[in-house]
Amino acid sequence: MRDPKRILEKILGSEYDLDRFQRTGESLKQVVHTLRDVVKCRKARQWIDDSFGIDVAVSPETFHRLLDIPQINFVENTNRMLEVESVSLKDTRNPGDPVSIGNLNAILRELYRNLESVHAILQNERPDPLLIGEMRGEWIDPVAERVRTLSVLHGKLTGYFFNLGRVKKIEQEFEEWFPNSTKAHPLRRTWLLVERELELYRRCSEINKRWKAIGLDLFLVLREGGLSNLLENVQEMGNLLWNVVYSHKSVEQCLGLAGIELADARSLFDSNRVTINNV
Repeated sequence: MRDPKRILEKILGSEYDLDRFQRTGESLKQVVHTLRDVVKCRKARQWIDDSFGIDVAVSPETFHRLLDIPQINFVENTNRMLEVESVSLKDTRNPGDPVSIGNLNAILRELYRNLESVHAILQNERPDPLLIGEMRGEWIDPVAERVRTLSVLHGKLTGYFFNLGRVKKIEQEFEEWFPNSTKAHPLRRTWLLVERELELYRRCSEINKRWKAIGLDLFLVLREGGLSNLLENVQEMGNLLWNVVYSHKSVEQCLGLAGIELADARSLFDSNRVTINNV
């Protein structure tokens, strides 16, 4: 990078006094790299929001609701005796306090872990799910009830012979719910597979409930085949945030002049607060 000061001016705009940045003695080259990571982080956040309506750059109020998740609520601090102690953020912060970059990293880490657990099920246990293209959370219980009914109606020796009318009615209703899930029909032949597959959707429902504060809808993600891309963008955001934190000590004064604060993640994502051009 031959002229980092010139590039920095393009990134931040002409309203900044770049001589002040230079007088800090910090590496302007590192400042440029860090601000470019912020731009990439903003893009990943926007992709997640545009694709699935999930804004992971949460407000203080939303973050306070997420403290019901223990992995986000409890943080480890080292006291004066160099002992590690677990602290509850519910007890140490107010609902309106800014969300720090560290807080946001905790959200992304736990969100990735939960999404990855579903991805692992799809990879290892349910590689070819029958209903994934049309499934919705509110259909789990009705489908489970139809499957239970079919299991009761099936005779060991006679099969469904004496209950064909009721079976056909159930299958017709099932086809109306899942018209494009052709591998799942007729239900009398696939109900055991569907019954096992429902465990996947119950897991999705549990995760949705856990992340209700950010509006996660895993069924939408799965219907659109977007789980891998969502995982990738959540992971990228986490990595980029870590890069910002890691480089912060060496360019702390310059990032402060630019308006980037580790204690308030809004400084990374609010373009009205800190304008960063993609150069």
